[in-house]
Amino acid sequence: MQASPDLSRLVWPRLTDRLLLRPLTLDDVDAVHAYRCLPEVVVHLSHDVLSHDQVRERIAQRIERGRLGAAEPLLGLAVEERRTGRVVGDVMLRLEPCHSIGRAPAQEWEGTIGYALHPDAQGRGLAAEAAAELLVIGFRDLGLRRITADAYADNIASNRVLRRIGMRHEATIRAKSLGKDGTWLDDNTWALLREEWPV
Repeated sequence: MQASPDLSRLVWPRLTDRLLLRPLTLDDVDAVHAYRCLPEVVVHLSHDVLSHDQVRERIAQRIERGRLGAAEPLLGLAVEERRTGRVVGDVMLRLEPCHSIGRAPAQEWEGTIGYALHPDAQGRGLAAEAAAELLVIGFRDLGLRRITADAYADNIASNRVLRRIGMRHEATIRAKSLGKDGTWLDDNTWALLREEWPV
């Protein structure tokens, strides 16, 4: 199997029209806790509301998984609004080897993206701007073969973000996950291959 992409070679910060993306640090705990403790933010996420200590642990794990040679590499980034310098969200790019059903392991890697923003930063296209930059990092800088994302079907805003950045809706898995309100949720899978990415 090919060695994992070297995240330490990436250059920071990354600038978009309105945002600055950079690796999360423990100095970001207060800012991240300010939205990851809100029920309306975590309703579609795989965790419940987080305490301050849980946010600190989560960021520490992301820092560790971003180090060279990490067994399960993951890039965890703070999303700052350039105009104010305020951390308004965080994004991640999780890496794994591409699957192989042959005797030879795959020689390439793929990624999965995710994002969360403070409610007062939502509705302005910032999630799409940050997620689009993750595609740049994944495809151009890390040479990934495929990038995917999941969004529950009832999460209209997140599905809209993924469509806006050019990802392709691959499947809807019916009643895949039990939601926090006790109802079963359909899960949309989105993906993009390197050759499909409009550079």
